[in-house]
Amino acid sequence: MRLKHWLLMGLLPLALSIAMADANPPGIGADISSVFARAKRGEPLRYVALGGSITQAGAGWIGPWLRQQFPQSDITSINSGMAGTGSALGIFRVERDVISHQPDLVAIEYCVNDGYLNDEDAIRYMESLIVRLKQLPKPPAILIIEAADKNTVNLQRHRKVAQHYGLLEVDLQKSVNEALAAKGRGWDDFFSDAVHPNATGHAFYARVIEQALEPLLAASPGAVPPLPQPISSKPLLLDGTMSALAFRVDDEGWHYEPSPPQAARFFRGVLTSELPGVHLPVSFRGTCVGLLYAMNKDQGVFFASLNGGLPKVIKTNSRDGYASTILSSDLSPGEHRLDVVLPVASEPRMRYNGPVRLGYLLLAGTAPQAETTKPDDGPFHPEILASLKFIPVPASDWGWTGPFRAETGAFDARSMISASFPPESAEPGEIEWREIPSQDDLWVDLGKLLGTEPPATVFAKTQLEVAKEGKVLLSLSVDYFAKVWVNGRLAETIAGPHGDVILIPATLRAGTNDILLKLGSGSSGFGFSLAWSRLAE
Repeated sequence: MRLKHWLLMGLLPLALSIAMADANPPGIGADISSVFARAKRGEPLRYVALGGSITQAGAGWIGPWLRQQFPQSDITSINSGMAGTGSALGIFRVERDVISHQPDLVAIEYCVNDGYLNDEDAIRYMESLIVRLKQLPKPPAILIIEAADKNTVNLQRHRKVAQHYGLLEVDLQKSVNEALAAKGRGWDDFFSDAVHPNATGHAFYARVIEQALEPLLAASPGAVPPLPQPISSKPLLLDGTMSALAFRVDDEGWHYEPSPPQAARFFRGVLTSELPGVHLPVSFRGTCVGLLYAMNKDQGVFFASLNGGLPKVIKTNSRDGYASTILSSDLSPGEHRLDVVLPVASEPRMRYNGPVRLGYLLLAGTAPQAETTKPDDGPFHPEILASLKFIPVPASDWGWTGPFRAETGAFDARSMISASFPPESAEPGEIEWREIPSQDDLWVDLGKLLGTEPPATVFAKTQLEVAKEGKVLLSLSVDYFAKVWVNGRLAETIAGPHGDVILIPATLRAGTNDILLKLGSGSSGFGFSLAWSRLAE
């Protein structure tokens, strides 16, 4: 306890020097200066912090400081942090968890949790949040908080948006790095893991943010310029909302349940079922749709298909808590159909069967737009989804070779997926293939086979025997990058962010079919599993 106190006291002055060294360009933070000027006059100040688990644990950091600075004002602090979420859910949460509180000041912390997003989506979602808030009748001031990550955080996307709109941003990554270097301390002095601050770290965060805000206390409120043209290449999502599914009635096989304990703070009950093959039809209007659902290790899996398109397999049993999935953010305007189907009885080791608990339908792009034709109805009707029965490939059926590496300096093997290695071009007899040790698990843990080594690629092969030619779906779970060949033809490349399971349409010939996988390690894991199902004619 004394050590932490000594460390904190030693680093807070350094936080001051770091914040003072990074003076804000003229005009940056003008919206915050105006809010502070009103609070000085005794007007209320409502502060909302929106972010993930870092915000949730830090309770927004600056509430006590605001009360100290403006004792004459009625200060309200709202902690709208929601662990495990980023701006992809934030664009839907903002109405309920921010706007409803009539905020004067909003802090947004999504830099770390948005790390999995591609650049286009990271910019689009953050810009959608900012523009929606700034278009309110009484727009709040906005503060962008960029939290730190031991593996470094990609803050350039959020920074680009913040600077475009003249918003104050606080680079906590830089402050942490400089503070630790100056004092010769290690990451563990501030953090309990790679991204979550401990008590000392949260106190340091608070002080750095406060020091960034202090120059604005005495600044004269300036005119806030009009909103510039968006920089996102796609339409902004300015009407995101969350529709509670728990209150639906008359859906055969589905019923209401109270919110699970781990989701009680954020859910208003759930719509649940565990009947194999049960169907939930959801019609909606909008260009962007997703689902927010409870997670628990005793739950199951569901298929989600838009307009009869290739379904997504959504696992709700990989951990406890909750999760969200954006099913599409680029639909044509107008009416659409979402089909949710639970799998038929499956091999127990696949853990497909079990209850599914749905919390919210996530919708955006619902404003009236030009009439469009109804989207083509794809082949994956509810009856087809209910007929899918996946057959797992046992770990012992795989052969493997590797590892293969290329010097990239990266902490994962993303770039190696595009590099060429011998198994892709050599004659079959030129490669030495090893057997996977016998095990009951379907997951092939390549990290365990290789040990803790730098990023690598591994090739795995197996054969599928079928009596007659036909269309199938391959169900691949992979951590984290992959290429898939079926009978020598490239069927899929997975070189970016993805869900737990990827479905790959393929055609198998009668007899023996060769499956080859090229697998690249992620930042912290390395493994795969494969299953397949025939498609009903």
